[in-house]
Amino acid sequence: MEHFDFIVIGAGAGGFGAIIKANDLQARTALVNTALPLGGTCVNVGCVPSKTLLWAAELLHTSRHHGIPGLEFEVKHLDFEAIVRDELALVERMRQDKYAGVLRELEHVTFVDGPARFTEPHTVHVANRPLRLSDS
Repeated sequence: MEHFDFIVIGAGAGGFGAIIKANDLQARTALVNTALPLGGTCVNVGCVPSKTLLWAAELLHTSRHHGIPGLEFEVKHLDFEAIVRDELALVERMRQDKYAGVLRELEHVTFVDGPARFTEPHTVHVANRPLRLSDS
């Protein structure tokens, strides 16, 4: 059984804030994550991708409906697939730069991939790997 001072479940922004602080305090920390890749909802399927796509849509809409008499814009090309490719590339860069890259630098943090299951007080199982909080 592995012992940790701190166990964080979820590798989104909140989880990363917690493990960075724990690492600064030299706490032996486990970061457990499953489902979404590093970065959680915001980076992968929420804030970042939606705002990127909304910004492109807003520019297109504004170019056509700006309401300024005597001013015309022409959209010469609209490649939605290219917009989505760029959005996906941004998500991947952020996942690497802000999460995977940071995780590699945290010497007191162990990444554990898989679903967490509470099995007894102070113990979490990830697959067949028990993680236990150390006694204070």
